[in-house]
Parts: sequence; C-alpha cells; structure tokens
Amino acid sequence: MILVTGASGCLGSHIVRALLARGERVAVLVLANDPAPALAQVSDRVAWRVADLLDPASLERALDGVEQIYHAAGLALPYESARARMFAVNVQGTVNLLHAARRAGVRRVLHVSSIAAVGYPAGEADEHMAYNGSAFKLAYMHSKREAEDRVRQFCREGMDIVIACPSAVIAPHCDVLHGWGKVMLDLRQRRLPFIPPGGIAVIGAEDLVQGLLAIMDKGQRGERYILSSLNVSYRELFTGMGRALGVSEPRWQPAGATLKWIVALLRPLDLLTSIIPLRLSADVVRLLGMNVYYRTHKARQQVGFAPRQSLEQLVGETARWLLSRQEIEQ
Repeated sequence: MILVTGASGCLGSHIVRALLARGERVAVLVLANDPAPALAQVSDRVAWRVADLLDPASLERALDGVEQIYHAAGLALPYESARARMFAVNVQGTVNLLHAARRAGVRRVLHVSSIAAVGYPAGEADEHMAYNGSAFKLAYMHSKREAEDRVRQFCREGMDIVIACPSAVIAPHCDVLHGWGKVMLDLRQRRLPFIPPGGIAVIGAEDLVQGLLAIMDKGQRGERYILSSLNVSYRELFTGMGRALGVSEPRWQPAGATLKWIVALLRPLDLLTSIIPLRLSADVVRLLGMNVYYRTHKARQQVGFAPRQSLEQLVGETARWLLSRQEIEQ
C-alpha cells in the first residue's frame, strides 16, 4: 500500500491519479471534514485515512499496512504572519510523520520539498547551490529548508528517504486563494498592476508526477532532485497565461531600478508583515526582480526525468480547469 499525504491538494491529487493509473493500491491521508473535491472522480478507488500531521496518535493508525509514502502535505502561504503555522505543519508535521513511519516499518518515503529549500539564485542553480536563506525574510523558504534538514537526520539514522524539489507548480487544482490559481484569476479579472521584470522556473502536472514517480523508483537514498519543466521570464509567463484565459497581460513592466525603490519603501514594513497578513513584502518584491532559474541535470541523469510540457500546455490545462471551475460555481 502506498500512502499519499496532502492527497486532496494540487500535488497530492495528481500523485494519487498517477499511482492509480499505474495500478498501485493507494491510501490518501486527509484531514477530518475535508471534502477533497480534487479526489472526487477516484474516491471509490482509494483507501481513506483520516489523520492530522500534528496529531501523532492519528498518524499511527493511518500508517497501518503502508510500505511507501509520498509526503506531499505542506502549507505554502505568502504571509510572514503565518510563520508559526508553516513551521508547525512543514517541519513538526514532517517529523511526526517520519517518527510514525519508522515505527510502522514503512520501507521508503519520498519527501516533496521545494526549490525554496535549495535557495533562490540570481541566475541559474542546481542541487549544490549554497543556501542563501539568510538573505531573505521568507517564512515558507525557511520552513521547507528546516524540514529538509530534519529529513536528512532521519536518513542518517537509517531511514530510506529521498527528496524532490519541484519548481513553481502551475497545474489544475492549484491554490485559488494564495497560489498560482489566485494569480491567474487576478490576471483574468485585471487585478494585476504590472509584469515583474524577473523570471521563474515552473512545472506542470504531467512533468511533476513523472518526475516524482521516477525519484521514488530510482532516486538514491538521502539525495535531493530538482524538478522543473522550464525557466521563463514573467513576461513570457503572463503573456501565456493571458492567451490561455482570453485576456491581455498588464502593459507596465517596471525596470529593475524601479523595483529596487519599491523594495526600499517596503523594507520598513517588515515588522508589520510579521504581524498582519500582507501579500507583498520587501523580499517577495525582490524575488520578482530576479531570474530565479534552476537546472535539472541530476534528475535527468540519475532517474530519467524527461520534462516534456511546454509553457502553452501547462498554463493551458490550468486555465481550462480554472474556467470550468468558475462555471460550476456560478
């Protein structure tokens, strides 16, 4: 039996469907009262395990008969004020799960981390980048890095765990409140004031699950692998999103010097962003002006990762899901 944590989320639901397509027996870990709409079409094909990463006793029960775990559960919020919540779920939740997995005799775990845990380069980086978290006040980044550090400690103690670091996931069932779903809806409703001058690494659902399954099957114990479909400028990304949504992208693209002034103006608000949920902080704006790109040579060479999705394909499938979702809710 294979257990998927965070199974009702974007990453987890795509992993579940890919495993089922491969003929695997799948159990899904969900919170109590989670309606799990992303799993509606496969609800009768999976075993439901109700548990909370922050409740160790519930995890003990949920791991009965489990041999492998895809740990995709996590909390990704753009707010510094949510630091304590993100550290609780992303770090302590992972530690609780691994303790329970070790006691249950789980054979192998795939920990889904993030490129944030690798670090944010001003250019292009791979798995060996020197972590630069001290340069950014970004709670999500720091929580994912600490979670990886805890995972490696379990590896040193003998557990078979492998780490995947996906880039920005743009796929159906993405977060419409805080993530890329929110960005695309804001673009469609013309609420985005400008296009950032930097760039970002992105990955679609098909490439993501292909990479995750390959890492579980062939990844080396204790190693981390970056997964990304392609590196794109925000101009390319927003133009592609606009085309898929049937709207035009914002016209204004501030120069790098302008963005630096915005960062300087926002910096005195750092203390405030730690208290109230403000989406834009000085360091978030800094990232928007950087080309945060990654190389995937290690995953290609060691596990056979072969990304195939174009920008048009990954934003197109996400746009179609978003538009169909809105039609249902109207």
